[in-house]
Amino acid sequence: MASQAYAALMDVSRLLLDKGFEPGNVSEALGQVGAALDVDRVYVFENSRGADGTLLCSQRYEWNAACASAQLDNPELQNVPYDEVLPSWVQPLSSGQVVKGSPRDFASPARELLESQDIRSLLVCPITLGGEWWGFVGFDDCRTERAWPTAESSVLQALSNALAGSLRHARLRSALTGVQAQLRAIIDRCASTTS
Repeated sequence: MASQAYAALMDVSRLLLDKGFEPGNVSEALGQVGAALDVDRVYVFENSRGADGTLLCSQRYEWNAACASAQLDNPELQNVPYDEVLPSWVQPLSSGQVVKGSPRDFASPARELLESQDIRSLLVCPITLGGEWWGFVGFDDCRTERAWPTAESSVLQALSNALAGSLRHARLRSALTGVQAQLRAIIDRCASTTS
């Protein structure tokens, strides 16, 4: 199964770099890896700061197998304060480590939040961008309590790296577009003053 996932990762890396970090491309990428590993849900959460500086996470992308309910529109997964709901995740994720287990392995209210999504076990890996903890990508198994062998953790880490690479390229493309627009405006101003 892991060999299929590694093959899918090659396709996913090409897809994300060639077509960009767009919602359809990200969902397709998550689906290819999720199907190859036979997981029930693959998702991406992005970190942000609340008005008071609180560290939050919100689900941005998702793929789910037919046996798992979609959670992308679940309001409980938007602006989730780490310190209140997922305090035990901050240290490992911010230092580049995975978080894994079943809902019972986590304290309330994380346990209830995970159980409400029918999660039997999960594996979560940080996404790091420019040395900064940007968010996380995760796998859910809604059918069994999975042990998450090292090979599956490696696949998730590789997916995290592919997503981070695509995000970096998207930021560079955006910056380049901005510079090009500024140069065009300067050229247009210069042309209008000389005519």
